[in-house]
Amino acid sequence: MSEETVSHRRTHRVRAVLVLAVLTATTATLSQAAFASPKNPVLAVADYAFITASHSKPQRAVTAADLLNAEETKSMAGSNLVLPANIGAIFAYPRLALFSNSATYTQTCVIFPAEVGRRPYEIKCPTRAIALWQEQPNVLNGSREAVAFAEKKGMAVSGSDVDQFFAGSNVHVVGNPAFKPGQGGIVRFAIKLKINSTTASGYICVRFPRTEAGISMQVDC
Repeated sequence: MSEETVSHRRTHRVRAVLVLAVLTATTATLSQAAFASPKNPVLAVADYAFITASHSKPQRAVTAADLLNAEETKSMAGSNLVLPANIGAIFAYPRLALFSNSATYTQTCVIFPAEVGRRPYEIKCPTRAIALWQEQPNVLNGSREAVAFAEKKGMAVSGSDVDQFFAGSNVHVVGNPAFKPGQGGIVRFAIKLKINSTTASGYICVRFPRTEAGISMQVDC
């Protein structure tokens, strides 16, 4: 092999390495630009989750796991950002996520489209969504207690058990649940909450089990 050929190949390798270095630096810069949002950490986290989903094979819409991973990446979220309601946590708003700043107590909502490849976007938090999120634990805890109360009597929960358990609470049972022990059934709860001088209302639906030790579960209304 001639000295000229060897020199040519060395030059080619150097050029290839330089091109790769430039591409790598460019990609890193673009990635940092996509992730960096010092004035809006919520959108930085949302974009991180979106890019995670977009880089999967096959590409997918953002999932709750993607968003949780992004929120737990503290270099993205910062120390004050928390995620009280992930994607799917609020049944009436299945693609909405609610963020909260633990220092300022401000809340920010983001919609993550179900369509693959569509970027998330920030919206003003609906008062109804906040009300449903705040009252959901009370409804679910009360529903579990109603099942446990019936189980102590050696029976599966009935509609009258549910009605009696929630009597006098700030959660209103809609109608008169008529299912008997062992039948199971869906109960609709009406909630009303005042948030920032605005009254928000909505419904939370729970499916009650047929068995004594069954689990009550929230379902779509």
